[in-house]
Amino acid sequence: MPRYRIHAEEDIRKYLLLKDSNIQQVLYETYCPEVFGQFSLFCRERDKARELTVKAFEMARIEVENNIPVEGRLLLWLMKISRKISREYLLDYSVKKSSDQRCIRQLVLSEGFSTREAAGILGISVPDAIIRFRKELKQQH
Repeated sequence: MPRYRIHAEEDIRKYLLLKDSNIQQVLYETYCPEVFGQFSLFCRERDKARELTVKAFEMARIEVENNIPVEGRLLLWLMKISRKISREYLLDYSVKKSSDQRCIRQLVLSEGFSTREAAGILGISVPDAIIRFRKELKQQH
């Protein structure tokens, strides 16, 4: 299979028209170092960074196959996908790491989650989360 180099300003749709083009492979060969670098910033294990990189390109392929519009430059589009995956991974990692040691005050003030997201992480309703958050803030002062 010939290798096609996709330039950022070119339209990804024309590569779908090529009969022998595997869009995931073409994107991977072109943008792998940049996407892998995004994940290697916070993953200590190279294998996990590689796994997340492959997941990003799989999501890109799925978006292209489902005709979700690619807006802007291809690299920026891939970075947006990478950020989504990074956020999901870091959220899962932080929940697993300290699920029993967490309080809503820490989630909202230190880790930057909204009250709604913190409620989802702790498995409580949003009104209960708001009440608990206010109570913890009062105890702090």
